[in-house]
Amino acid sequence: MEEKLEKFKTIQNIVIDKLEGGYYHPNMKLRNPKKFAKYGNSGETMFGIDRVAGDAINKTVAGKKFWKLIDDADAKNKWSWLYMGGNLETPLKDLVTEIVYPEFIYLEKKYLSKKAQELIFKDPRLLFHFIYATWNGSGWFQKFATDFSKKVASGETNLDKLVKYMNDLRTTEGLRKGSAPNLLIKQGGEKIKKFIETLKGADNLQKALISTPFIISLIVISLYVLKNKFNYA
Repeated sequence: MEEKLEKFKTIQNIVIDKLEGGYYHPNMKLRNPKKFAKYGNSGETMFGIDRVAGDAINKTVAGKKFWKLIDDADAKNKWSWLYMGGNLETPLKDLVTEIVYPEFIYLEKKYLSKKAQELIFKDPRLLFHFIYATWNGSGWFQKFATDFSKKVASGETNLDKLVKYMNDLRTTEGLRKGSAPNLLIKQGGEKIKKFIETLKGADNLQKALISTPFIISLIVISLYVLKNKFNYA
């Protein structure tokens, strides 16, 4: 597996564990409208992949395999809210990588400058922001990438300052320059601020992964750390 993809997958799993969570089906809202009111008209979701809103990604080979695993497990009748899939967790996360990584690479090359791309892959905190932006949607990725690239072009290359810039960008401004922040994006940004610094450095990254509600494979992460796959500035 190429180094860039390895980094993506590691951070992607933190996005899932920290922010996107596990399973939801609209039937849950029918049974308990008050508890699940925040889901609105959301379709069936797993790891932040929406069976309805996902549209094109669900039609990919990986997308079809992803939902087939869930259907074969009779998830809508047997899985509880936020269930991570049990023995299907790892294969489902592997399929999320196949689904999301191509979209991330497409958006990265389209909206981020070369220098910005280099800096993002030097720091897992910045990489987290932009992988999560892929979940936020292409419009938000474009907004974050455009503003970040301009910041880098202005001469700012200090990684700590760039992380703070991204933290603030999510919580102080909407999709358009000068507009009020979007509530959901702001809420996500506030959550990110609480743990983003735990991702700084390989050792801290491993600790952050262990502290998540759902533990990622320790063997895999240990291999990443031992092989020094992350080159932080």
